[in-house]
Amino acid sequence: MLPDLSWANAPTLAGSIPTPAGYQRKTCAERSYSRFIQTLPIKKDNRIVAFNGSFIRDFNVFAVVDLPLLFKQDLEQCADFAMRLWAEYHKRENALDRLYLFDFNGKRKSFSGSGRSYNAFLKTSFANANSYSLKRGSDPVASETDLVPGDMLIQNENGGIGHVSVIMDVCEAAGKPRLYLIGFSFMPAQEFHVEKSTAGRGVGGWFTLEGYKEFLREILPFGPPVLRRFGP
Repeated sequence: MLPDLSWANAPTLAGSIPTPAGYQRKTCAERSYSRFIQTLPIKKDNRIVAFNGSFIRDFNVFAVVDLPLLFKQDLEQCADFAMRLWAEYHKRENALDRLYLFDFNGKRKSFSGSGRSYNAFLKTSFANANSYSLKRGSDPVASETDLVPGDMLIQNENGGIGHVSVIMDVCEAAGKPRLYLIGFSFMPAQEFHVEKSTAGRGVGGWFTLEGYKEFLREILPFGPPVLRRFGP
């Protein structure tokens, strides 16, 4: 079946946030998860809306992904929104028969055969999984040079409170550190935004990986991150 093209004419991350001078955006295969992440639609304003309708003002916002929250409950936090992006990709590709998410221990739970609607399947997954689940169930990424859009930095030492950040885009320049757009949802449940780097942590609002790790240590100190991605 053909993919859902309803977002085709919306402003996107790749179309709205330029790379710094001399850098080239990573080319990702059409209809891949990485390309889906690069071309997510973004809102015309940078206001992050929480599940209760309030506005979040705690972050340095580069862009807010135009995916309104599905539930008026405190469900779509950082790990949940990472899972939602994975689910929305399968929905857009008309490939829900291949969609899986995780239980708390990182075991895959398939949408196919679950007997639930799309929203009900997501709601159950969000309620029963967290950053620990993604850390245990997702595939390790060997090194920074392997990172692609859609990969995750996951902080969770022992199953309690942690955090999940998602690589939204990657750009490169000869002889210079790779740069990344990185985003996340947070607590309380809120829309997903791309964080803008500050001076010394990147270039032109894009982070270096070490700059983002410094940001996590200072702003979101939930332990050292590991690199993960959703597997086939």
